[in-house]
Amino acid sequence: MKAERVSKLNIDKLGAIAGTVCAVHCLLTGLALGLLSVVGLAFFGSETSEAIFVGTAFVLGIWAVRHGVKKHHSYVPSLFFVGGLICILISHFVFGHEHSKSVAAASPSAIASTVFSVMGGLCLVTFHVVNQRLAHRCGCNCGCER
Repeated sequence: MKAERVSKLNIDKLGAIAGTVCAVHCLLTGLALGLLSVVGLAFFGSETSEAIFVGTAFVLGIWAVRHGVKKHHSYVPSLFFVGGLICILISHFVFGHEHSKSVAAASPSAIASTVFSVMGGLCLVTFHVVNQRLAHRCGCNCGCER
């Protein structure tokens, strides 16, 4: 059982790191896409990196939700996870999360897309931190019912 606990904590730590990287990615590509290409980091704003970030966040989040609910019996962290995914989906599909140089960086749509992306990433970080704290607070490895 102790190995399961270590595995669970590592999932949330990895998820929090991935969420932080996602939020920084969204902020940088929303504000400084041109600068990223000048310093050789243009791949950071590619559709492939977007798919990797969103896919990683989704897989780690679903895994952490499942283990977290089994461990601490609370769906509160899941609300942050769902909220984060909704913000990211709004950013991509409502505001047209576009990473091309032809989009004006100061357009209202681009600003809203960046704001929703960063909020989504921060919600994912919050989800993993809250999930980890609740699991750590429970402390027992017996799967007790409260």
